[in-house]
Amino acid sequence: MPSFNTPPDLARSTEGLRVTHALPGLAWAAAPLDGPLLAGASGVRRLGQREPLTLHDRLHLGSCTKPITATTLATLVPCAMTWDMKVTDVFGAAQVHRAYHDVTLAHLLSHTAGLPPFDEDEHFLEAPPFSGDLGATREDVARFALSQAPVAEVGEYRYSNAAFGIAAVMAERCTGRPWEALMQKEVFEPLGLTSAGFGWPARDHPGEPWGHEPGAAESTWSPHDPNGAYQLHPGIGPAGDVHMSILDFGVFTRDHLRGLHGRGQVLQEETYVHLHTPVVESGRTGLGWGVSGYRGRRASSHSGSADTFTALMLVLPDEGWAFVVVTNSAGEAADAGTRATLGHLVGRFTQARVTG
Repeated sequence: MPSFNTPPDLARSTEGLRVTHALPGLAWAAAPLDGPLLAGASGVRRLGQREPLTLHDRLHLGSCTKPITATTLATLVPCAMTWDMKVTDVFGAAQVHRAYHDVTLAHLLSHTAGLPPFDEDEHFLEAPPFSGDLGATREDVARFALSQAPVAEVGEYRYSNAAFGIAAVMAERCTGRPWEALMQKEVFEPLGLTSAGFGWPARDHPGEPWGHEPGAAESTWSPHDPNGAYQLHPGIGPAGDVHMSILDFGVFTRDHLRGLHGRGQVLQEETYVHLHTPVVESGRTGLGWGVSGYRGRRASSHSGSADTFTALMLVLPDEGWAFVVVTNSAGEAADAGTRATLGHLVGRFTQARVTG
């Protein structure tokens, strides 16, 4: 378990933000380059029940899974994969839409492949159904996505969950190992992320937090049954279906902060830098990360929500801090509450400012 402490004033102020935004639960961590994490949690695991949300509870990260998948695949470069490996090297050309014949692993991880987004239920209506085999279903959906007409030119930014599913299948084909096993061995184990896993937290771990969807009235929430019909489609699991505690989330994010200072545990320094460098000059996307700048300083971030939890992560390498915030709720109020909390933490420890 990572060392941490919870400053009383931050516990009070972040709890105030949770109450202001009427969030069921809120967890946060601020990670300096050195020293213990600063972290806190408040609220409840599930509305209608009394169990408090804790720092050790598993929380769903949604699309904040993407930087973790990109990190996992980066451990395979250059031995098993290369950044310029093409989708046709793995899937062949016959069943791949001709628009994607020059699409590379780097295009997939930077949302510049031109692929459809696969971010709404209707995008899966014609996709292959879940067969009961996660790997086989991922490959079926990857092939289906690669047969669809593009929504943009290769090299143009268009956010796509399908792209990360395809990238994961490429890794599976190159290594003979499932994406879940690769992530476990290459990222979770080296960083000691013992709470990390896949799917809704309480689906396989009863007693863990439930997510909450916006209710019919303002500032109300409807608990989401983790064993219910709504599960993230396996075809885009690598884009958005990882869970872990806020402490482990802070450890992962700090590893990227440290990696950009030449002190990461998972990758070489040049690989961390590569992930956090815009793929096109003046662009705002790296590999798995959104990248930007302010006053000549660097910032890398991602947000995530699969409509039941909301997560944010931010790395400020020139400030020497990384931050994560998660709530077990989704929608406009959750977005506003997590962003307000992130802004509060960033303003407390750095000269940066969260906008938007």
